[in-house]
Amino acid sequence: MIVLEHFFSSFGLIAYLLVIASVVIIALSIERLITVYLQPKLPLKSLQIISANIKNGELEKADLETAKTPQLYQSWIKIILNSTQKQAEDELSLNLLQTRNHLQRPLEWLNLFAIISPMLGLLGTIWSMSRSFASISKSMTSEGMHQMITYLSEAMYATAFGITLALISMLSLYFLRQKTESYLANCELWLNKILLATAYHNSLMAKN
Repeated sequence: MIVLEHFFSSFGLIAYLLVIASVVIIALSIERLITVYLQPKLPLKSLQIISANIKNGELEKADLETAKTPQLYQSWIKIILNSTQKQAEDELSLNLLQTRNHLQRPLEWLNLFAIISPMLGLLGTIWSMSRSFASISKSMTSEGMHQMITYLSEAMYATAFGITLALISMLSLYFLRQKTESYLANCELWLNKILLATAYHNSLMAKN
């Protein structure tokens, strides 16, 4: 508690901004991590059965198997089954874009904090250094010099804090973006396999 009081008294308003930034970065990282891990898992087993049923023209069985998949994927499969190839591709592209925005748009805040945190830390350092120079201007005694050196050494803490926050924000951004891109790539691959099965079925129907 004493350390926090000293931190706030040393860096004033900048200290509060740094603490708020740290809370937002940690809270946002945890919230996004939970959101990514709560995304429904891709039903790979159902994919094989649905694709096989579509290829064989057994659309009723495909619909039946679809009902066992999570709601998000049910809606995607129904788009494929109930639309033409072109319409399905366009609508699924829009759905994937909406899913990407839902997962990644909040990550822009992590990018913002990665940029501004070092600036806040540097500003806090300048704030503390100005106090040290004010202190030495009042007294040129050894005690005044000692106080100035103490202020200068403590001033570096704000810069270090800001750089640490930036690193945490950048690492969280990188990790979460990689996880979301991997998930979206798997979704796209999953949908493409069903689209290929539908195209195969349509080509057989056209020949007959």
